[in-house]
Amino acid sequence: MTLNVLKLTLGPIIWLMGIILDLYISVIGSIGASVLLLSFTFTLLVVPFRKRAQELEARISSRTAAVNLQVVKLKKEMKGEKLFLATEKVYGKYGYHPIQSIGQGASFFVMLPILVSAIFLLSDSTLLGGEKFLFISDLSAPDGLLYSVNILPIIMTGITIIDARLRFGEDAGARYKFYGIAIVLLVLVYDMPSGLVLYWTGSNILSFVQSRISSD
Repeated sequence: MTLNVLKLTLGPIIWLMGIILDLYISVIGSIGASVLLLSFTFTLLVVPFRKRAQELEARISSRTAAVNLQVVKLKKEMKGEKLFLATEKVYGKYGYHPIQSIGQGASFFVMLPILVSAIFLLSDSTLLGGEKFLFISDLSAPDGLLYSVNILPIIMTGITIIDARLRFGEDAGARYKFYGIAIVLLVLVYDMPSGLVLYWTGSNILSFVQSRISSD
């Protein structure tokens, strides 16, 4: 029931993705290349929103670092209720609340509706069955590229971890949150069709490039 509601909510995105995918296939002929192009297209479409999300992440990381620095000093000098009140005062000074740490995953949450829509589109699609792309023998099955080990999900996870390490070099908390997200995604997509993981990997690669360009 929940999946049906989610699919209905994302229906316009799924429909648009299907139209664009069919267009790419009719022009290129390669299903795998068309999936990658679809991935690049929707990743580029959300670039303005992702930039805003990354700016929010940077502000929260900066604020969190300043707050943590002050709280560490307080913990060396006091404890108990006195520490609690002093900590609350620091939070008020910086306009900070621990729940704001959720915002450190803003760039991922911006992409989430697109990525979930891709799951619905490509999982339901009969286009992937038996289709080959580069070293992948069947896009409708896990890639099994290295002695039955699925390589694409590992590459996807590696890109996310490298991106998090570069973007949050001074904020260990934010880095670990992204590492956690990356590991959860690895578990979730590991046995999914390689065509779907190809989409996610393409999206991660382009998002990584965009992040590097933005940071220069």
